[in-house]
Amino acid sequence: MADKKISKNLKKAIIDVGSGNQKNIEKGLKFISEKGSPGIIKDLVELLMKSKDEVLRKKIEGLLSDIQKEEAIEIIMDLVKDDKYSTVRTNILNSIWNSKLDYSKYIADFVFLAIEGDLMQSVECLTAIENMMGPFEEHHLLEAQLYLKEYHSNRINESKQKNEIISDIALFIKDQNEGVDADLLLE
Repeated sequence: MADKKISKNLKKAIIDVGSGNQKNIEKGLKFISEKGSPGIIKDLVELLMKSKDEVLRKKIEGLLSDIQKEEAIEIIMDLVKDDKYSTVRTNILNSIWNSKLDYSKYIADFVFLAIEGDLMQSVECLTAIENMMGPFEEHHLLEAQLYLKEYHSNRINESKQKNEIISDIALFIKDQNEGVDADLLLE
């Protein structure tokens, strides 16, 4: 019964944050900060997408960065990879590397997002990758290598800055992958 009450209160807090009423917004943000659960992450990202208020957007990013429950990782990764949320992907990536959660098993996904995304997304992915704790599983590193090899063979249309970011990612992967043939990363 307590879970349902908390759930209703969290739903009300989400509504308050999206209300446009400053008093309700602050009340909702405070409640979410104290009692939030991974179940409302998608709602927070939806609010992030809809809001034009930069101060509110930063506070929502802060809430996402403060999440410490491991079960949030998969939810956040599903959202960051979903094209529906591409307009706030950079914001989500920023909250990822600012969090204390370990996204190491998603290293290949970050490499893919860096390659497919714009320059800012690539920078955010590089920062997230550099902050990963590891150790990394060999198959994740091999998948990352494949993405990098494909990028390096097709990078003609990318900016010099993005190429440098991707090269930094490739060097990081190579350093992590000492025992695996990483020569294909740097040609």
